[in-house]
Amino acid sequence: MTGTAMSFVVLPVLIFDLTGSAGWTGLVFATRLVPYLLFGLVAGPVADRWNRRRLIIGGNLIEGTLVATVPLAAAFDVLTIAHVFGVAFLSATAYVFSDAAVFGAVPALVPRERLAAANGLLSTLAAAADIVGPILAGVLVATIGAANALSLDAASFIAAAAVQSTIRSNFRRNLAPHQRSLRTQLSTAFGFIRRQRTVLVLTAVGFGNSIGIGIVLGLLVPWSVEIQGYEPDDPRLGIIYASIGVGSLIAGLVFARLFTPARVRLLTPATVALSAASTSVMLVSIPTFAAAPVGVFAIGIMLTITTGITYRQLATPDQLTSTVNTIGRMIAAGGQPFGAAIGAAVATITSVNGAYRAATAALTVTALSAHMALNRHDTALAD
Repeated sequence: MTGTAMSFVVLPVLIFDLTGSAGWTGLVFATRLVPYLLFGLVAGPVADRWNRRRLIIGGNLIEGTLVATVPLAAAFDVLTIAHVFGVAFLSATAYVFSDAAVFGAVPALVPRERLAAANGLLSTLAAAADIVGPILAGVLVATIGAANALSLDAASFIAAAAVQSTIRSNFRRNLAPHQRSLRTQLSTAFGFIRRQRTVLVLTAVGFGNSIGIGIVLGLLVPWSVEIQGYEPDDPRLGIIYASIGVGSLIAGLVFARLFTPARVRLLTPATVALSAASTSVMLVSIPTFAAAPVGVFAIGIMLTITTGITYRQLATPDQLTSTVNTIGRMIAAGGQPFGAAIGAAVATITSVNGAYRAATAALTVTALSAHMALNRHDTALAD
């Protein structure tokens, strides 16, 4: 996680060093997002049908090897833009398959009563990595250069694979996977989502939540500069972004204390409403305390996301866990660029505050819809 967080900083720096173009630099981010939309519907069934342990360890080894080619090419002065983009795309593709396997592996390794605590811990670690990784990346880029900084990212994947190989399990609750065709697996998963009303609602909530995320985070720099009056090089801008990591960290720490399946009907609408309320506060916040509502926004969105993942893992049979959760991730991933596009359009036509009002409205509608849909039936799960 820390190595990947470093790469999200190092890769754009590397592309900008090679091209001097803001356009190419922005494109490398999109390149890392595209594989989930392209291969998610394949990765989920593959992870449910094949050995998840091999997918996770193999994915890490492939990512580490790919990333290692960048500093190696730079050392021989043969590094090209195409090489960097190819590594970004292929390593993100390997991640899609290992991530799908993780969705099924965690509930297979952890007792049901400890799953919320496990997911909370993973969320906490991810948030900590998002704080530490960029700081470490900045230090390494300044001292050894962007290409060489990726050596540590490559080493982190290899180390992760080595540690994971010590777990003597195929990461399944059942002894053997169900051998369905990919098409049958997807059809069965979509059918399960349609029949399991709570899973269906939480998947839809993930899309609405992501629209708000796309609007708010996509315009965070213009909001800081135009609304809060920061200069583009103001160090307080870094504090704004750090507050996202801090909020995510807090969400991970408290999640296990908040979550039970029966509470989902209250927890999901409440966390989305918390995000909506914090976005509305951002419209009136003053520069000195601007980071506070951003941090609260991060708490809300991370609690919503982790609630959806945990409930789906508990509700879904082992042979469908990776597929159902990957579908949920894809739908949520689709919401963020959609939200970013809406935010950009509204901000252009009206203002940044106008876009944030749209985010508040979208999150409020999502919270109210979730409340009405989830309170029509029991969300508790059988043991």
